[in-house]
Amino acid sequence: MLKLSRKGWNNVIIIAVLVVIVLLHRLEQAQQENSAQRLHNLLPDGAVVLTWKGPSWTLERLGQGWRTVPDLGLDNLALTRQLEQWQGWQLPPSEPLRGSPVEFRLWLAGQGEPLRLALYQDNGRYAVRLGEERWLALSAEQYRALLKPTP
Repeated sequence: MLKLSRKGWNNVIIIAVLVVIVLLHRLEQAQQENSAQRLHNLLPDGAVVLTWKGPSWTLERLGQGWRTVPDLGLDNLALTRQLEQWQGWQLPPSEPLRGSPVEFRLWLAGQGEPLRLALYQDNGRYAVRLGEERWLALSAEQYRALLKPTP
């Protein structure tokens, strides 16, 4: 067994703690990089949408069905499919875009405040800002689908 003085053992402990701190910091950085590169859902997992208010239309839950105000000419099945499509999107992260946003508010079951979405378009690039910080890239088709549900 090593015979170290008290000062020697203190140095060993200090070095061991520094190594652990560096390893934990590297692990956290790797997790952040992995999170930044993976795909994200447009809505939280398991979210139950009660109302989806767009710029010129509102999608409302009525019992087990849906309706739009004003009427967009879509039946309950088409509205259900549209909502499922939006909830199933896996979107990559995006850089913040400039421009005037198109605002959406979504009321989800179990949440007091609405979820805020903002659509941005800038030089052929499309993105959605969730809350204040998270940006996700959209295709042109996804951008148009969010602006107005179609059959």
